[in-house]
Amino acid sequence: MRDQKLGILCVQETHLCPDHQLQIENIYSRRLTVLNSSDPERPGSSAGIAFVLNKEVIDTSNAQIKVLVPGRAAVLSVKWHNNKTITILNIYAPNNANEHKTFWESIKENWANTNINTLDFMMGDFNLTEDPIDRAPARRDNEDAIEALRDLRYTLKMQDPWRITYPNRRCFTFSSNHQTLSRLDRIYSSDDHTNSLLDWDSTICQVPSIPTDHQMVSVRFAPPDVPHIGKGRWTWPAGLISDDDLVKRIIELGIKTQHTLEAQLNRSEESNPQTIWLSFK
Repeated sequence: MRDQKLGILCVQETHLCPDHQLQIENIYSRRLTVLNSSDPERPGSSAGIAFVLNKEVIDTSNAQIKVLVPGRAAVLSVKWHNNKTITILNIYAPNNANEHKTFWESIKENWANTNINTLDFMMGDFNLTEDPIDRAPARRDNEDAIEALRDLRYTLKMQDPWRITYPNRRCFTFSSNHQTLSRLDRIYSSDDHTNSLLDWDSTICQVPSIPTDHQMVSVRFAPPDVPHIGKGRWTWPAGLISDDDLVKRIIELGIKTQHTLEAQLNRSEESNPQTIWLSFK
């Protein structure tokens, strides 16, 4: 999250029990906030979803989640730019297709009981594809499950912006033991944000200690009213401070620059204290 400057990471199948979550908080609390929902019956071995928030990128002071289905669906509300709040629904759907219809319907029902007016994003591991193009070999998933998911999407006003942008492209995020591929991991968004999403990517997790057979899907959310944040100010590499030869050379150049500044009598566009100082730097 630090290297890629990720603001929010939605994780599925976390298997986080309270002791593990406490360990994470003790180690990473200065940089990260972790909001987790565990499986109520088997927290350490089944399901589980979490939001990991990067404190160096976003304001996490008022971040909170509302659990819709324990260990499988929860909504994050967090401050964004100009005191705006964004809401994200994190999903980890059941593996059994026969459970999907009930699962999506329960989310729809529980959503109606929240005080959240609009949803900005819905993402996670859906264990379901809506179109044959998202599987290889191509095939259609359980119709009842697809219909229930689409009904929920219609209620929450969610679209599949990646598929809208790339209507004929194939991209797979999961590889099964049966040599099949599928795009199970997706990011949906409201129609208002479709034109503010860019730099779509799907990558293998680079952390060796986190074994996963899914790829991580990411996107950059850049609303029109958000200021551009560059790479930041250049800083001196700390290791060079112990380079005696380099430090000696810098001192020599500094003394030479100081003498040049003291000796200057006439200022011009080409030669003045600012240009001399810039040349020294």
